[in-house]
This record gives sequence, structure tokens and C-alpha cells, in this order.
Amino acid sequence: MSKAGASLATCYGPVSADVMAKAENIRLLILDVDGVTVRWPDLYWQ
Repeated sequence: MSKAGASLATCYGPVSADVMAKAENIRLLILDVDGVTVRWPDLYWQ
């Protein structure tokens, strides 16, 4: 079954499967409020 045109319902509205596929490869740098602690949450689902 193809996912072409498929979308995922989110609290922000529907998000296309293509956008979700691209988002899976994003790694986001998060700095705590004090600016000292750095965390790299891995948003790449394997």
C-alpha cells in the first residue's frame, strides 16, 4: 500500500507523510534555560 497523499492528524492539523519522513532525520540541539546543559535528543526513529 502506497503512502502517497497520506497524512497524519496532529494538534496542528494534518501533516503529510513526506514531511514526517523528512522530520525523522532531524536532530535537534536543545539548550537548557541556564545555557549550560546541552542535550541532543535523537529524533531519528529506527
